[in-house]
Amino acid sequence: MDVFGLENSRELVVSWWPKINDVVHAVSPIWNTSRAFGIHVLRFDTTTDRPTLLELVLSFAITVIRIYMIYIILVTDAWDMIFVSSSQLVEKGLDIVLKIPFAMMLFVPWIFLFRKTKIFYISRDLDIFDALIAKYNYPANYQFFHMFSTLFATAAISIPLLSLASIRGLEFWMDHFFVLTFVGFSWSGGLLYNNICNVLLFHILYRIEVINDFLRKSITSDRLEDDLGSVLQLIKTLMRLHDKLSDISTNCSQCFGFSVGTSVFITMIHVLISQLITTFAFIRVMFYHYNETELNDSIIYTIGTTSYCCLPIITIWIAGHIKKRNVITFKLVHRIINTTNVVEIEDLLQQFSEQMNHRSPSVDFRFFDVDWPLLVKACSEAATYLIIMIQFETKI
Repeated sequence: MDVFGLENSRELVVSWWPKINDVVHAVSPIWNTSRAFGIHVLRFDTTTDRPTLLELVLSFAITVIRIYMIYIILVTDAWDMIFVSSSQLVEKGLDIVLKIPFAMMLFVPWIFLFRKTKIFYISRDLDIFDALIAKYNYPANYQFFHMFSTLFATAAISIPLLSLASIRGLEFWMDHFFVLTFVGFSWSGGLLYNNICNVLLFHILYRIEVINDFLRKSITSDRLEDDLGSVLQLIKTLMRLHDKLSDISTNCSQCFGFSVGTSVFITMIHVLISQLITTFAFIRVMFYHYNETELNDSIIYTIGTTSYCCLPIITIWIAGHIKKRNVITFKLVHRIINTTNVVEIEDLLQQFSEQMNHRSPSVDFRFFDVDWPLLVKACSEAATYLIIMIQFETKI
């Protein structure tokens, strides 16, 4: 049936939203916004699998500008005035932790360039997948994905800008316009980068459920008796679709960082430390050193780091659901094998089963298994360190 409880086989259309006809336009809000923020210089529907001279020049220019702005941040006092606290742990901790994304963003445009071949394959394979399901009148729901992508892009831009505007006011922003604008662009860029990964993973999740829908509804005992030839052709198509999704998920895993595992692993460690410090700052102000300015700052710090913290959680959630949907696909195939009396169908589905055993859509995180216990463990570790920090603070 469902992704987010929605019926996949029913086209979700609203009259007040633009009509979207292909996957390129479906991902365009998040993809083109990230281009505007200097995350990459590529088109999603790129026609070449190698970087062009223009793309190399633009990436180099973006890198030079970022290096210059990082230097400006280091030599001016605007950055130090953003994070003010009576606790050196909070002030210095946030100062160090929140400078790390600036360094990470230096490499992101080059990662995209070096992975341009993978992006070319992702775009092409998604088109092939959608063309195949269109032959069976299955809706691709591009408008829904366009809305989903727009929502993510809007959140990635608005949260950093509103947080920076709230923490010291618009007058402070105008006084330090270039520094705070660069901070906002970099912060939004990091959110957009991670959101591109999440949007593409959601496309994979939806398409796995498309295959499951065909297995549930189109391969029935009545149809096996009436139209064996078309059922055999459908199974061959599903095998090809499943293989395409495996290609897409592998390429996604290799695109975002040196591997998505490395990228998500570093992001998780970073957001865990950031969230730990901001939560400590909030608890400290509320119960031990109450100050209206510090309270306001700690609330904004918490909102900002929570928005960043949500991204790897969403990634793990979607990747975990991809894993579960693959199990459902495997069960559906074997249910048909166990109930059919047609030898040709059984043999073809056995091949499908062997294909799934050998290769299925998945996200390679390398450092850890994709499941909710990972988040529970991370939260328990964070809570332990938070208690230690609070106890240490009360003894000072």
